[in-house]
Amino acid sequence: MAGSQPPKLIILDILHILQKHSDIDHRLSQQQIQDLIESEYGMNVAQKTVKRNLSKLIEFGFPIRYRGSEHENDTIIRKGKNGKSEVILTDWYYVHEFMDGELRLLIDNVLASDGISQKERLSLIGRLEGLSSKFFLSTIKNTDMEICDKVINREIYITLENIGSAIADGKQASFHYCDCGIDGKLKYKLDSSGKKKLYNVNPYQIVSRNGHSYLICNLPEHDDLTHFRIDRIKDCTKNDEPATQLRTLKGFSAGIRLSDYIKTHPNLWSGTPVHITFQCKQYMMNDVADSFGTNNRIETLPDDMMIVHVEASEASMLHWAIQFADAVEVLSPKNLREQIAETLRNALSKYEK
Repeated sequence: MAGSQPPKLIILDILHILQKHSDIDHRLSQQQIQDLIESEYGMNVAQKTVKRNLSKLIEFGFPIRYRGSEHENDTIIRKGKNGKSEVILTDWYYVHEFMDGELRLLIDNVLASDGISQKERLSLIGRLEGLSSKFFLSTIKNTDMEICDKVINREIYITLENIGSAIADGKQASFHYCDCGIDGKLKYKLDSSGKKKLYNVNPYQIVSRNGHSYLICNLPEHDDLTHFRIDRIKDCTKNDEPATQLRTLKGFSAGIRLSDYIKTHPNLWSGTPVHITFQCKQYMMNDVADSFGTNNRIETLPDDMMIVHVEASEASMLHWAIQFADAVEVLSPKNLREQIAETLRNALSKYEK
């Protein structure tokens, strides 16, 4: 017999018990479900009531399994009082939408994302944890939240929503853009008259790179792509003006493959990709793959050296090569090689004074 709670709510109690206390590695018998309902809801429920409502939940399409529901050879069969064989329905569990490893990946990305306060991170992570059973333990409890930078733009959620809506509806977006000032606060970029500069863009994709989110877009006065850091965008709105189709831009008649764009613009520096060759030690293959992918042409040389052929923007390659200046030598194009040499000479002169 149930307690004072309306009988119609018992099915929800059973569902919540399964979601919280069970997964494929932690299964419940009908008796354990009864005990949990009593301890958490103060309800005394008959076993036949539990069994009936479990069947209803499966009938309604909830992802609930029991021993033998997926593999018949796991089924427990016994002789009933009437001498006939009957199936014992036990080891009930809820099939959660996300695997624990998937949730850990999402949580790690929340921790690494910029523009989110510590309070917002904890709230979002708590909701992600709630998508699994109580047995899922993320590493958040052992993470020092002080590793998170101070939030300087609290509009990031609204910005993402408005940009996402503009992309979905094929509309332009407008916003002001900021740089980080020496006081750690965002400073608006200004136009020639000293007013906040308004950017109107044709938005196409949002990507994440190195812990930052970027909007890949086109400035209508140009025919190429550029990108903006999402956490430095303020006052973003969706416009009524239709966005220019990506396929009409020079070099993008076939659209854009996000993975290719990121590989040709490591660290998200703008510019048109060109053919670049460089040489380095073979032990740098991990760094090469991280920045340019694994589908590049590579020539092996003596002494564990290699020549790598990539397609990348010159601005991206300049900064990447300087980052690894002690191990990487750009061979071509000649003008890029000269730019790198000049940059390194200027840097060296600062330390030789």
